[in-house]
Amino acid sequence: MIARARRAPWLVAFAAALSLVAGCTETPPADETQAPLLVFGIDGADWDRAIPLMRQGKLPALAALMRRGTSRTLLSLGDEWLSPTIWTTAATGVLPERHGILHFVTQTSAGMLPVTSSERKVAALWNILSARDRTVGVIGWLVTWPAEPVNGYVVAAYAPHIFDWAPERPIKGTLVEGIPHQVWPPELQKSLEAEKVLPDSVSDADLRGRFTERDLPPAPADDARASIHGMRWSWAADDTYRRIFHALVERNDVPRPDLEMLYFGSVDVISHRFWKYMDPSSFPYGPVPPDDVERFGRAVENAYRSLDEVLADVLSEGRDSLRVLVLSDHGFRANEGASALRSSGWHRPEGILLACGPGFRDGAQLAPGSVVDVAPTVLYALGLPVARDMDGEPALDLFTAAFQARHEIAEISSYEPEVGPRRGTDPVPSPVDDEILRRLDALGYIDR
Repeated sequence: MIARARRAPWLVAFAAALSLVAGCTETPPADETQAPLLVFGIDGADWDRAIPLMRQGKLPALAALMRRGTSRTLLSLGDEWLSPTIWTTAATGVLPERHGILHFVTQTSAGMLPVTSSERKVAALWNILSARDRTVGVIGWLVTWPAEPVNGYVVAAYAPHIFDWAPERPIKGTLVEGIPHQVWPPELQKSLEAEKVLPDSVSDADLRGRFTERDLPPAPADDARASIHGMRWSWAADDTYRRIFHALVERNDVPRPDLEMLYFGSVDVISHRFWKYMDPSSFPYGPVPPDDVERFGRAVENAYRSLDEVLADVLSEGRDSLRVLVLSDHGFRANEGASALRSSGWHRPEGILLACGPGFRDGAQLAPGSVVDVAPTVLYALGLPVARDMDGEPALDLFTAAFQARHEIAEISSYEPEVGPRRGTDPVPSPVDDEILRRLDALGYIDR
């Protein structure tokens, strides 16, 4: 196991952020499309939260990328779609009706089951790159279990097999010891399981230092207790993925891939449950206890700061001519619906997109774009054809005129014949399906 500090000092994060600014201006390789690309996903990130924090100097890594890169609001698919659907749309360039991932769960003849990667009906970026002899690494992306064979690696998102903490919380995924098909190639799974951060190992002091800045209550009310548990497991999952990323980077037998795709979910989880403490006037079910507002009121802000540290930490590994895409699946707003008692924050369509590195424009702020354009944009950046059967198209305005002049868009009719995706297959059962369903129900994502 690699020993790593849980919280990098702000100065270290800032230094890493400054160093990556220089990386955005390095001379690209002779063929710019061969420069590596990192896609860094932050579930639920919103410019309305992030920009004020950047102006206050609290998100140094994101601010450094924004100064030297190009940004826009990334429009989601509408309020009715949830994270598994949106992240799958980003990874495929195809709308939900065609890719087939419509929710956290799916209805089968045996009842309701959590959705699995076997139900996706179209090729994802990791399939496409593998078919074209390019390398890819995927960590934590939603709806990736069971892990698919790729030219590189996949560490799939899976639900933790833990029943004695936060049973009412939904689970967006982590690595779970002993569950098969979580890692491709499978021989990596045993060593990566050693990087797992157990929620029980995240102490109250850790949560105070990272999120609350105040002591946690010794006997919290049920709602606060559930929120604290969600905070604990979401950070454990994110830190697991961070550690796995470093473990893979440091292995001599696992080369850095052409495309790295990382996912982190704690901003979403904390925004759901702690919004009312940040903005108590927006809560429709009566006053929020003042002591809890004092104690938890900066949790959402600190979730952003925490993920900014993770971004700086990932970028500190460094790569020549690295290109970076930071994106979210949606933003957040106060929840005025019936589920506000369980989730005081809820999704809004406006997410974030930020691009930095060789070939991307410097310092531009663009009109809103669509999440369905993410996969075609990644393919264009890597010099691969865009499929005409994709619903999205490359976001050319992210790229410099010189890059566009050197690299015309190539097209093919479809990647499906090359990839041979599984179509219409049944969801794969897991040992903790009922537990996952209970947690989704508790947050208001489903009705059982």
